[in-house]
Amino acid sequence: MLLNQRLREGQREYLLLALHDPLPEGCQALDAGRGWTLERRLRQLAQDESNLRTLSRLVQAHGPLGRHASRTAEDVVKQAATLLSFGHLRLALAPPPGRYGAPAFPEEVPKQEPPAAKEEDVTLRLQVVDDVSDGPISGIKLRIQFADKTEKQATTDAEGNIKLEKVPKGSFDVLSLVDGATLDNSVALVRTGGPWSEQKPAKSGAKSKASSQRVLVKVTEHRVIDDETLDSVAEMFDLTSDDLAQFNWGTTDAAEVQQRLEVSVGCTKKDAGGKYVFSRDDDPGILYIPRPVALTGLSVDPSHILRVKRARRPQPFRFST
Repeated sequence: MLLNQRLREGQREYLLLALHDPLPEGCQALDAGRGWTLERRLRQLAQDESNLRTLSRLVQAHGPLGRHASRTAEDVVKQAATLLSFGHLRLALAPPPGRYGAPAFPEEVPKQEPPAAKEEDVTLRLQVVDDVSDGPISGIKLRIQFADKTEKQATTDAEGNIKLEKVPKGSFDVLSLVDGATLDNSVALVRTGGPWSEQKPAKSGAKSKASSQRVLVKVTEHRVIDDETLDSVAEMFDLTSDDLAQFNWGTTDAAEVQQRLEVSVGCTKKDAGGKYVFSRDDDPGILYIPRPVALTGLSVDPSHILRVKRARRPQPFRFST
């Protein structure tokens, strides 16, 4: 093989081989052509000074021109064409320069991963307080979903606090759990009180509600219509009749519930089984429905205060006479 005897054309590279040199691996033998077609091709290549010097060295080594003979670029092209036409030299297309002479499977250099930055622990803080007295509200059960879709359940302590350490950064959503809610133990959200640092101190002499368990709910009113029943209204809101009775009147006893339907809702009609059914003429004809409180897009970084008030005072129970 004639070392370093190469012609370059853009991204292509051609090897010039002697007659008996083996074809290097990965190279493709080319038909150089003859006559004026070959000369025209070599003339184009010789416009590059590096290619012209390569052809000149080949002609000196193989052609009739002596080492010190005067020769023009045209002479070099004609002599090189003659050597190729008569087979004294062969032309081959080399692989791309990046592959030629390189291993079939280049050794991979292991990536140097940057040292992992130590993440600071993020702590979520919530507090539930009475909007009037600033007293803490204990026993509020909340379901908290973080930005990575993981969830935790937590309950406010005696100081109305929830503190969760090492939680994902970003935002979180809050949903109150309404199991066991009654009108007597329910509180409704008034507003969020801003970052933890903005909390006002409890007023002097304010009675703390920390000793009583509370449930955070959103209370909606349902006006009954003809032929509705306690069961059908409960099903409408994905509750059971016991859930609805417990929330409105604090009891699930069948006899007491029937009395409440008569006295508190104003029912006057009964079905074939002797149970009260609703009518649009019932007065006041209102059932109270507990719904979860949902807060979305809160940021983990600042702490949050949820300010609440009593949802609604239950109506006093009056037995019919």
